Amino acid sequence: MHTLATAAKATGLNRSTVLRAIKSGKVSAAKNEHGEWQIDPAELHRVYPPVADAPRRTSAEQRHATPGQADAVALLEAQIASLKDVAALMREQLEDVRNDRDAWRSQAEGNQRLLTAAQPRGRVWRFFRRAA
Repeated sequence: MHTLATAAKATGLNRSTVLRAIKSGKVSAAKNEHGEWQIDPAELHRVYPPVADAPRRTSAEQRHATPGQADAVALLEAQIASLKDVAALMREQLEDVRNDRDAWRSQAEGNQRLLTAAQPRGRVWRFFRRAA
């Protein structure tokens, strides 16, 4: 099990970055009886690659790039794609609801025309008017 410091060292990130990942739920961890975070290495490296696998950056890239920036971009692109899929599904559902609404409206209008045409006339109609 990794502590917060060893997890940061194993991934090449800052401790605060690992802690933010824990608090946001990206990485699951538990506190031990001393209040220290205990992080499973498999869980940590599921989200962040180990230092040996991480590509080396030049000093200029290190000054301008934040740790995990490529992961964040990939995550955001995946979320955008997922949201586009959800939006397309919602558009399809909206179109289905509109079609159903139009069908029910035309049926109600047809029934209203039938009721208007079938209203009683003559003596029976006068009887019901008096009773009301």
